[in-house]
Amino acid sequence: MKYSIFTAVLLGAFCVLAKVEVKWTKNNIEVKEGVTLSRYYPNRDFTLHQLSTLSIVPEEGDIYSCTVEHKGLQEPLTRIWEPEVQNQSNMGVTAFCGIGLTLGLLGVGVGTFFLIKGNHCN
Repeated sequence: MKYSIFTAVLLGAFCVLAKVEVKWTKNNIEVKEGVTLSRYYPNRDFTLHQLSTLSIVPEEGDIYSCTVEHKGLQEPLTRIWEPEVQNQSNMGVTAFCGIGLTLGLLGVGVGTFFLIKGNHCN
């Protein structure tokens, strides 16, 4: 009998999720292209979370923001992100690493050649 009552209570209980509104902006202009919103994921404390992403190629001087509106918040929550765009001055470091890798592999090849040649002479 307890099992039937418990089942009836579970069947009668339901949860309605409050709508989450997420807005992305670039330089104070709303962006809709490239925005994704995931499904709800459960947390260990029985709350839920949802992920939103914006696929962009950041440019120097751009300011991006994400605003979340939800019934559980007293006011909309906004986070601002200013991307740090790296200059192309890393070419020197890349060239140095490429030359070092090439010389290292060449050294391994030459060393292997002399090792094999030395074993054949003995």
